Amino acid sequence: MEAASVTASSIIRVAALSGSLRKSSYNRGLIRSAIEISKTSINGLQIEYIDISPLPLLNTDLEGEGSFPPAVEAFRQKILEADSILFASPEYNYSLSDDTPTHYFVLMATTCVLIPGVGHEI
Repeated sequence: MEAASVTASSIIRVAALSGSLRKSSYNRGLIRSAIEISKTSINGLQIEYIDISPLPLLNTDLEGEGSFPPAVEAFRQKILEADSILFASPEYNYSLSDDTPTHYFVLMATTCVLIPGVGHEI
C-alpha cells in the first residue's frame, strides 16, 4: 500500500488517550499499533500517546483560581495542540472504566472553549 502524500504544513496531530492505566492494557496496545501503522502508511498523521496516569482527580476549586497543577497544565497543552483526539477505553458493563470519565472530566474542565456566537462549549 502506498502512503498518501501530504505537504509538511498539513500534518494532522492526534492526541491518543487510553482509558486504562495498566501499562500492558489492550487499549494502550491499540494506540501503540495505531502509532506504528500511521508512521508507515499515513504520511501527515502524527499520533502522540498522552499518559493520563499523572493527572489528579478533578478539583473545580482550581477553575476559579485560573491555575492548574503542572501535570494538568502539561496535559491541557497537549490537548490544545492536537487537531483530533483518539480515545481507547475498556468497556465495563456497557459503560466506560472508572478511570476514563474521571480523567475526561479533567480534560473537559481544563480545555473547553466557548465558541462565540454558538453558545455552547466544545
